[in-house]
Amino acid sequence: MKASQQAFVPAKLAGDAQDLANALPALLMDARKTAASLMLGAHGRRRAGMGEAFWQHRELLDGETLRQVDWRRSARSDRLFVREMERESPASLQIWVDTRPSMRWRNQTSRPTKAERALVVALALAMAAKAGGERVSALLSGQVMGQEEAFLEALIASGGRFDAQAPIDTGRHAQILIVSDGLEPIELWAERLRHLSSGTQPVLFVLIRDPDEEAFPFEGRVSFSAPDRDTPIIIGQAGAARDTYQRTYRLHFEALRAALTSARGSLLSHATDQPALPVTLQAAALLDGRGASQFKVG
Repeated sequence: MKASQQAFVPAKLAGDAQDLANALPALLMDARKTAASLMLGAHGRRRAGMGEAFWQHRELLDGETLRQVDWRRSARSDRLFVREMERESPASLQIWVDTRPSMRWRNQTSRPTKAERALVVALALAMAAKAGGERVSALLSGQVMGQEEAFLEALIASGGRFDAQAPIDTGRHAQILIVSDGLEPIELWAERLRHLSSGTQPVLFVLIRDPDEEAFPFEGRVSFSAPDRDTPIIIGQAGAARDTYQRTYRLHFEALRAALTSARGSLLSHATDQPALPVTLQAAALLDGRGASQFKVG
């Protein structure tokens, strides 16, 4: 969506995926920096799990029961500790990053586009997962992560569409990560999520939004244009439409959250005026099956 009006900063919309390709060096640098902080703060990803080999002790978390306490280790401290075991087999992380035209939007040049931020978050999680011994692949193409730049290019190439019938890994440790603005019709998302939840793998949806999409700060006569429309939508009094717009926006994402709940999925929301690391840490915690309180910024 593109908005223009007098005395308002024009929205910026990239022309096509080539703009993302041109930004590869900067995206890679941001993702590597985020991944480094993620792995330092999280002490690695996904080594704990169901298995017989001991990995490490950690402190008892809120919500865990005393049955999980290793009393022998805890007796040497004034804190309670739990034994963590190493997973017997590596997990599989499948990623889809939305790079449709609506994702290549921002309302202020000081912010990244939604697609740029989505790619940074996804690639940082992919790097951390691969470093932890996991198999990482693009959900639609099935391309396995090898060289980072090539994998980023694969995410960009497959992000302009979503094949609801794409083959998925249904293994016991398989997981799916979707990073999108979620602005397609809820019926489409419900269909996709039903397909993705047909196996045992959980789905994590990281919702990327420009804060002005939610706040709708426009006033006066505004012309909105979108890449999938031939003619713009003109609102004579944008301020008067704000309440209706915000209510519709809120209801859409409440429906998306409900669809994810039905598909045994989780939703994280991230605004592009905020740094990428906090939501990446939260996503890592959810993918890891542990509480986000375990993850501290390194």
